[in-house]
Amino acid sequence: MSRPSPRSRRGAEDAGEPHSGGGDAAAALIVAMQRAGLLEMPPPPAALRWVETFIEAYGAAAGSSAEALALVAALRAEAVVVPALELERLRNRQVVFFLDAVGQYVDAAPELRGLPLDHDLPAIGAEFGIVPADAFAAVRMALTGKAAGPPLALIFPLLGHDRILIRIGAISSHLLHGRGLEPIAFGPGGVPFKTIQPERPAATDS
Repeated sequence: MSRPSPRSRRGAEDAGEPHSGGGDAAAALIVAMQRAGLLEMPPPPAALRWVETFIEAYGAAAGSSAEALALVAALRAEAVVVPALELERLRNRQVVFFLDAVGQYVDAAPELRGLPLDHDLPAIGAEFGIVPADAFAAVRMALTGKAAGPPLALIFPLLGHDRILIRIGAISSHLLHGRGLEPIAFGPGGVPFKTIQPERPAATDS
């Protein structure tokens, strides 16, 4: 099965004119980031595009300036804290291979805005027997440490190439070292624990 290739061109996320819109929320965030020393004055076009993507992703959920700055700081961090049980769910060889393939996909993407992730992540996951729901869940957990949040199509450009690759690399390194890929036997309450379970490809008629 051929792996999907990213379809946009790198550069638009780093340059180009900002889109119109954003309104008061964008203006307030720009001021808060400048006061916190997180954004130069005047902000360059690429930074304005980032702010607009942030507002599109989080909107009213950002709440106050303090809450918005906390979200900005989390997006700019090189690593995330993944809850222990969620990390255990990723402790599977095929999941590690899948995340590595996602990293290669990101590295090859000319830019991260507008990637057809709804199609491409399931397609990459299918190579490793990972169903779409698990593919999206694994990527989100590896990149954000959370089970829910804004669309990955917005998270990708907010994180950028380098942070995505660093975060995926950190998760893979953590899973492959120490105990390795041997999962825990039981979860809370003594219930047998299972990682994300790849499915074998359906047999095809020869």
